[in-house]
Amino acid sequence: MRRENGTFTPGHSPGRPRGAKNRLQTTFLHALASDFEQHGMDAIRIYRIEEPSRYVAIVASLMPKDLLIGTAAQELEDDQIDELIFKLRERLVEHRAVPLPAPKTIEAKCG
Repeated sequence: MRRENGTFTPGHSPGRPRGAKNRLQTTFLHALASDFEQHGMDAIRIYRIEEPSRYVAIVASLMPKDLLIGTAAQELEDDQIDELIFKLRERLVEHRAVPLPAPKTIEAKCG
């Protein structure tokens, strides 16, 4: 049945039955999950071997867009980081028993 403006009245549309889209999606997702449980790991392995660049692209697409990588040093002040670097160099020298070379400087001549 149609209204005066030409639209269908609720429940009288010739389109798909109510809930059909959700039922199709649910059925498909259950079938996909079942198939993946049986063959998913093998399929991934084959795809990784046969299409490595596309495999990496898929993995990258699954990563969060804003990936924050933090370190323990990010909360330290500059002087604390300097002290940490100094202590690490001392340990390295003790381990190697060879002194580290002095940092090289670059001198420029003007004129």
